[in-house]
Amino acid sequence: MHSAGETILLLGLSASETRLITRLVSSFTVDAESITVNELENFKNSSPNKKVCLIVFQVDEDSGQQQREISRIRQVLGDFIPLLILIPPKNIPEIKKYLKAGGDDYITLPLNENHFSVTFLILLEIGQAMAQLPQEKTSKSGGYIWNRMVNYFQAEESYFSPRSLTGKSENNHILHKWKRVRRIGLGGFGVVWLVEEIATGRLAVSKAPHSAQMNIRVLRSAAILKRLIHHPNIAQLIEVLKQDGKFILIQEYVDGFTLQELLKTGITPQDKEKYFLQLLSAVAYSHSHKILHRDIKPENIMITRTGQLKLLDFGIAKDLSWLPPGKSSEGTLDFMSPEQYDGKSCLASDVWSLGVILYIFATNSAPYHQYGDMYPVDIETVLKQRAPRRIKPDISPELDRIIMTCLTKDLDRRYEDGNELQQDLLSTLPLFGSGALLTDFNTPKSVL
Repeated sequence: MHSAGETILLLGLSASETRLITRLVSSFTVDAESITVNELENFKNSSPNKKVCLIVFQVDEDSGQQQREISRIRQVLGDFIPLLILIPPKNIPEIKKYLKAGGDDYITLPLNENHFSVTFLILLEIGQAMAQLPQEKTSKSGGYIWNRMVNYFQAEESYFSPRSLTGKSENNHILHKWKRVRRIGLGGFGVVWLVEEIATGRLAVSKAPHSAQMNIRVLRSAAILKRLIHHPNIAQLIEVLKQDGKFILIQEYVDGFTLQELLKTGITPQDKEKYFLQLLSAVAYSHSHKILHRDIKPENIMITRTGQLKLLDFGIAKDLSWLPPGKSSEGTLDFMSPEQYDGKSCLASDVWSLGVILYIFATNSAPYHQYGDMYPVDIETVLKQRAPRRIKPDISPELDRIIMTCLTKDLDRRYEDGNELQQDLLSTLPLFGSGALLTDFNTPKSVL
């Protein structure tokens, strides 16, 4: 191991878990040290030059003192060092107590190496921001910044880079770096602001949760966005900050219009096809990384003034490489597949959403409408009666087939993911993108 004063503290980990962490940090200038909670005071007093950048604490399933021990860790080492908790299945009902006591994120045992690696390295990145600063400055700090960098897993480049930390900020500032300009969104998850970088005047978007209890969702969104950092049609993550106990995402600001807005004014056939190809490229790329978006809709698609599409809002996305999609039916009903409504979403669920958008592009109408909170019970019958060529007979039979394959309820007949749809579209309709396949018309407001 290297010795540069930066240390990861491992409390209660098994030999195999310790080996995994040692392997993950073997090329970095950071040490991993195993101690017990009772040894924390002695460690702090005897090792003043060691800067702790991450704490990994494994819950003892047979102990009733875990919440107190987490609180003790925070009492001795402070509130700013990231704390990752490993939880045996037996103790999952106690998660909220562990987080309230001071945990920043958790992983259930046994470890999924891919999930653990992403979460571990993101929290370590944040902790490195703290470790590189003088102790007297960090003790007075209101938060810290994690700068964006090239995806470690894809580019295999250095994961760490210099960081900065600031003291208490003004009320309309996010730390010392970003100034709030205006609120642009408010939802169940949190508040979205247009912000301006104080030093450069660059505009960005901040997404802050309503409470620290939603920090895990922010961290996992950051992990997903880091994996998708290289695609030009996905709004990029700039950095993650922590202020007042809440993690805040700072993302690329896209100057332009939502697809929903453009549909109201009319889009040329060529632009429709170009936009769809860009959207499909972004989704296929996400699917190749096992990322399920779950909320693809015109409101979450921006078009810049130069015609570049940006897919936004991975807030309810799932990384299926380590996490099952769960039983949640989150999403937007008019663009949601039947299985997603039933809480059984998969990559093909995003394909359904793409099919709805392509249907709107092709026919100037929606394939179906939901009423209230009810999903159309007879969706298969509705879609057969409203097949694209029944609405507009001049639509290409192959385009009709592709749209209806996206919108089939039977998962065995629908495209498995965005890559399969992309391959079929480009091979079957090589002129798609030239404006030759879609009709020129203005979209009436009733479509939206």
